Amino acid sequence: MIRNLFIAGLICFSVSACSETTKVSDDLPESRSDVDNPTGRTARIDSSPGERPVRIGEGGPRFDACPSVGKITNLRNGELKVLIAPFDSAKQSDSLSEGQFVHICTRSHDQQWLGIVYEKVSAPDAQGEDVAQEFVDCGLSTPVRSKRNYEGPCESGWVESTFVKLVAG
Repeated sequence: MIRNLFIAGLICFSVSACSETTKVSDDLPESRSDVDNPTGRTARIDSSPGERPVRIGEGGPRFDACPSVGKITNLRNGELKVLIAPFDSAKQSDSLSEGQFVHICTRSHDQQWLGIVYEKVSAPDAQGEDVAQEFVDCGLSTPVRSKRNYEGPCESGWVESTFVKLVAG
């Protein structure tokens, strides 16, 4: 009998303990919504993701900082958007044209985006012919000791992997 009462009490206690859920943020006064927003109005928030720098050295200290080289190809409208983060909604920082060479330094988890480093190519010459594009090192053909954000002399950003053809690495 006492055993049955003990089990019944234990069940009631466990059910009542699970019925109320709280968040850690509920206990912190500075994060409560009535403190942060006393009027109850919803503010408009910029939903574009923040910048995500291109990382180099992901292969480790025995490999080049950016192990592959690619070429921009199969563009539909003549230019490829370079974004500040690997998301469709990220802000555009630049654009690349067909045939531009890029260093491929990293990839997004879903393999849809490539983190690239490139040298900005000048505009066509006076006759309208494209200036010969040479491959520029950008300081990436040698190993680096550890993974880090690219801060070198060239430009960097994120592009869709569909439009980059691997040519070396």
